[in-house]
Amino acid sequence: MNRKVNLNRPKISSEEILKRKNFDSVLKQSVLSGAKPFFKKPWFLSGVVALTVALVGTVLLTTKNTKSDQPLVNSSAQVADSVALQAFYKSEEAKPCISPPIEGLNVRYTTYKVIAEKGATLNYKTGSVITIPKNAFVDEKGKALNGEVEFLYREFHDAADFFVSGIPMTYDSAGIKYQFESAGMIEVLAYQNGKQVNIAPKKEISFEMVSDQNGAQYNFYKLDTLKNNWTCLGKDKVKPSSVATKNKLSETIEITKLEETPEYINLEVKKVEAKKEKEADLVSLPQPAKEPLKPAPYKKGKYTFNIEVDANEFPELTVYKGLLFEVGDENKNFNKSMYDIIWDEATIKEGAIAGLNYNLTLLKGLKKYDLVVYPVFEGKNYEKAMLSYQEKFNKYKSTLDKRIVEEKRIEEVYQAKIVAFKAKQEALLKANRERMDKLYKEMETAEKVIRMFSVSSFGVFNCDHPSVYPTGVVCSASLKNDLNKKLMCYDVYLVDKEKNGLFTFTKNPVTRLSFNPKSKNMLWTVESGVLYWLKPEQFSSITGAAKELVLNKVNQKFETVEEMKAYFNF
Repeated sequence: MNRKVNLNRPKISSEEILKRKNFDSVLKQSVLSGAKPFFKKPWFLSGVVALTVALVGTVLLTTKNTKSDQPLVNSSAQVADSVALQAFYKSEEAKPCISPPIEGLNVRYTTYKVIAEKGATLNYKTGSVITIPKNAFVDEKGKALNGEVEFLYREFHDAADFFVSGIPMTYDSAGIKYQFESAGMIEVLAYQNGKQVNIAPKKEISFEMVSDQNGAQYNFYKLDTLKNNWTCLGKDKVKPSSVATKNKLSETIEITKLEETPEYINLEVKKVEAKKEKEADLVSLPQPAKEPLKPAPYKKGKYTFNIEVDANEFPELTVYKGLLFEVGDENKNFNKSMYDIIWDEATIKEGAIAGLNYNLTLLKGLKKYDLVVYPVFEGKNYEKAMLSYQEKFNKYKSTLDKRIVEEKRIEEVYQAKIVAFKAKQEALLKANRERMDKLYKEMETAEKVIRMFSVSSFGVFNCDHPSVYPTGVVCSASLKNDLNKKLMCYDVYLVDKEKNGLFTFTKNPVTRLSFNPKSKNMLWTVESGVLYWLKPEQFSSITGAAKELVLNKVNQKFETVEEMKAYFNF
């Protein structure tokens, strides 16, 4: 990576960089007010060739010592880089060896409390086992430590872990740069009273790290943060996980749908029975009589009929004496001359609006008239009808209110039973999930391998295999955001799902982006703490020519690495 490391140099923030992006100020300092522009002076015209050569030479010298391990293809793009961009590049190259790209997002440490004089055997969440011997810790002066020591440990197993950690995955060997394909990486630290401690001479801490990668091609490395490179410590040992555990799991795990278990089925039956019980209770409640029809008053100027109503057919009407039928305005065939006719027959039927209007049919010889009429009352008949109605309505309302109260009580009893049954089912589901998760985790561990190694110092260690960059398509790529604006970014990461590694390119535009078109690829980069990515399907449009790539802004803020992995479907 060829980063220059200055541990004492204060970190330049992105705000400070942006604050100095004042091109007008630079121009004002170069051209005096009222003076002739320097590029129009004779001496400038005569020296333009020499100046151009000097500029190109400067760019070549500047880019030679950057982190990029790919040859430049288009140096003119570098010439065009702004002063602010060059300052940004320098600030990136001056960063510490380990620089997480997104603030607050990282693989978290697990902290163990270890009694120094007793040692400990620690179990990590992935199934890895750490063995710490007695009296393994000393202070900065080499004095043996007693009492409680905070032991910090974390593991990295895939591209997302490597990315958020900011740990470089580049390996320089004999002047050739490689990218690591990892079988698992760890970081281990220890503190007492807030001070970092060391491992005692002639003591080693042993690890049995669970790994997805079962190959024997991996070496064991430690990260040298001062030289910004990895030191090869040899090879780890690999052993399969417990065959007995695997066989036991294959015998005991039965994938059964919870809905088919007797406990779950019994609760479903109880829910059905509770519903039937509720329905039976509702049917047994006293049924209120039909709501009485509220009498309507006679309207002055309206035509009415007085008709004898059949009590058996219309009981809701015969209770009112003095009932009249008012001719509705919708009748276009009504004529007041109908009052002068002695009709042979008059029949009435319930109309379109039940209880409100009726259909009156009048017959005289061959003549037939159909009218829509409305029951009404006039004068004292209306007052009597209202008194009768109110008495009947009060009885109706009392019966109805009692029924509503009972219906509510029956429904509440039913819902309480359903909630209780569902709670029992949820408890069964939760217990089943926990049981299956535990068994699957044990099975996954059983199918993995154990990589064994020991360390005599603290830091970052990696079981890695140096790998060349993927091939198939090679191009130069200019990275832009969705507003078609160039991204101010430095490290650009290629995720190749066929390889368990993170391939790093530097600067934008990337002068030599290479990838395997047959793999599932993703591209990540960060601008001012914001993550951008190129989706796998977007790689299909990239050919060997120069390409402008519009990256997608990730608007979601990840609280954990697990959330990020879910977002990118790891």
